[in-house]
Amino acid sequence: MDTSTLLFSSLTACLVWVTFQAWRMGNERRDVVLLGVLSGLMGTGTAVIAML
Repeated sequence: MDTSTLLFSSLTACLVWVTFQAWRMGNERRDVVLLGVLSGLMGTGTAVIAML
């Protein structure tokens, strides 16, 4: 695996964890949705980089 793939994978996992924690703490729904969208985009980018 490339270094960039490992870096993006760890960043994606961190963003997913932050999104979960924000949802669990009861932050505003729009903030949690924004974090979810960003983590989804980051996950998609990680999958694309892993395929290359």
